[in-house]
This record gives sequence, C-alpha cells and structure tokens, in this order.
Amino acid sequence: MLTGPDETPYAGGVFTIELKLPAEYPFKAPQVKFLTKIYHPNIKTDTGEICNDVLVARWGPTLNIRYTLETIQQLLMQPNAEHPLEPDIAQEYMERRADFEKKARDMVDKEAK
Repeated sequence: MLTGPDETPYAGGVFTIELKLPAEYPFKAPQVKFLTKIYHPNIKTDTGEICNDVLVARWGPTLNIRYTLETIQQLLMQPNAEHPLEPDIAQEYMERRADFEKKARDMVDKEAK
C-alpha cells in the first residue's frame, strides 16, 4: 500500500502496488505496477505499468525497496510529462493543469479510497 502525497491530486488516496523482486535483485530493479487505477502521465491507466525509466535507468545494486517507494512517491509529486506512457494525459498535465488535477482527484475518489 502506498498513500498519495499531500498537496497533490493523489492526497488521501491509498494505492495498492505490486512489487516483484527478480532473482537478480539487488543487481536488477524490482518490477512495480499499480493495482489501483490511477490517472497519471507516467503510469498506464489500464495496466498500472510504471514508466521503465523511473526505476530501471537509475537502478544500481546499492539501492533498495525504500528507494523504490520514495521514487514512486516523487513521481506522484512531480510527473514527468516529457517521457509519458499516457501522451494524452501528459498533454493535459502540461496545457490544462486544472483539468488534469480534477480528473486525477476524481479517480482517487473512485478507485483509491
């Protein structure tokens, strides 16, 4: 379980995530996906898949599960609209932030309470 960070559209939400450790852990990053639906430019709405660059590109054997969870929290606080998995949501985030935040909050209210 992961709680939505304060002062974000995800605040108050409780998200179920799946964390799988590969046999090569800690040399290979954990696989993480959201089981709770979330409206976010870097997370696939239908599958919960997280943008690969978020964990894999910066992973090293000295990192751990705490780093993984902190990275996901950071992603919720600061979406990366430059490298989205959901281009339409990223465009909305950049061009119509109020609309994005309302849709994200609505999905939290519907899916993550």
